[in-house]
Amino acid sequence: MSRVAVVTLGCPKNTVDSESLGGLLASSGHEVSDEVSSAEVVVVNTCGFIDAARRETIQEVLDLAELKEEGALKGLVLTGCLVARSAEELADALPEVDAFVDFAAYPRISSIVTDISAGELSERIHGDPGTRFDPAWWDQALISAQRVRFGRRPWSYLKIAEGCDRGCTFCAIPLMRGRFSSRVPEVIENEARALVAQGISELSLVSQDSVRWGRDLGDERLVNLLARLERIEGLRRIRLMYLHPQGVTAELVDAMLSSEVVTPYFDLSLQHVSAGVLRGMGRPGNARRFKALIEGIRERCPEAGIRSSFIVGFPSEQEEDVLELESFISEVGLDWIGCFTYSRESGTRSFDMEDQLPEEAISERFERITRAAELAMESRAASLVGEELEVLAERYERTENVWIGRSHREAPEIDGDIRFAAPMTLAVGDYLDVLVTEAQGAELLGVAVAR
Repeated sequence: MSRVAVVTLGCPKNTVDSESLGGLLASSGHEVSDEVSSAEVVVVNTCGFIDAARRETIQEVLDLAELKEEGALKGLVLTGCLVARSAEELADALPEVDAFVDFAAYPRISSIVTDISAGELSERIHGDPGTRFDPAWWDQALISAQRVRFGRRPWSYLKIAEGCDRGCTFCAIPLMRGRFSSRVPEVIENEARALVAQGISELSLVSQDSVRWGRDLGDERLVNLLARLERIEGLRRIRLMYLHPQGVTAELVDAMLSSEVVTPYFDLSLQHVSAGVLRGMGRPGNARRFKALIEGIRERCPEAGIRSSFIVGFPSEQEEDVLELESFISEVGLDWIGCFTYSRESGTRSFDMEDQLPEEAISERFERITRAAELAMESRAASLVGEELEVLAERYERTENVWIGRSHREAPEIDGDIRFAAPMTLAVGDYLDVLVTEAQGAELLGVAVAR
């Protein structure tokens, strides 16, 4: 069997898929890690969401191809969303890649890697191009093949659903991942318990549309799932990601703010605030409604962490729409803000829309919104100086003699960290109180305090 490295590109949901692929490979006898330097075969789990993700994939392949030319690698495999969307085009463009494995061929991933190692692979494209992800197959496969966790972090992602039914005009996810499909609660709970047994104390629940979980399972709802998971002994934090604002109901907010385990962290998928732009995107809402939602959360829980992401440059976006977005960002007090430029994706409804904006205009608007976001995040961070936060210790930076961790308001990987001084007796995975002493930009500095 082979030494296999799994490289993940893209979102947290891809991280879960990579760890699941790692479990399938390990259950067949392969030695699996995320370290390319020691691998014979590298599996790259790609993202196909936007053009920037495709460029990242191409660059990753070219870098790995150099290792292959030097004899350090026997094989290179691509899988994931980009392969599901464009396997044949990729095969023509990337002769360095040995195999393109789409979702339909995931059950054969181990044998494909074995054939590559033995020099016996006869085909490059595996599966049925265009096949969408099948979450039910994953759940069945992972009964016997447990996820392989990469790294020693005390937190993990947990996928609760697959696909999306929202029909946003700019989004290609349904083309690759299919219709919304909830994982059944028993499977989610079993995976959560297995992760906690491995030392995980914080779980971030991810999907394309988390608030919709359970609506295809009869009477199940997200609040039921949260109640089920928060009873797991040893689980200190549950973090909800990808919340469509239309589904952030009073019932859900009540459940989140009354729980001792679910963190008061709201990852609101707003995308824009102009009613006209949102209509073009196929999304409900406007600045007034979104502001009322955020203010309602803040009134009940001033310390809540709230993040959102915004897209600029959507077709027909006007200057007044950008001004409205700038004003909104400056006023509502978001903790974390992601800014993106519109990506014109083939197969989506917005691809053929009139009034596509020139790249220069999109770039200028992106710079404006990004600057407004930076100022808003810095202001919010500065307001927290003097506060005490419960922090999960994640790693120690020896060169700086400082610990790094996160409170309830920082999601792993996408938000900032808290840097703090603490006794050397502290260990990764410990929880402690930290007094915030300074804000550097959007990030916080502090010192451990006795409980």
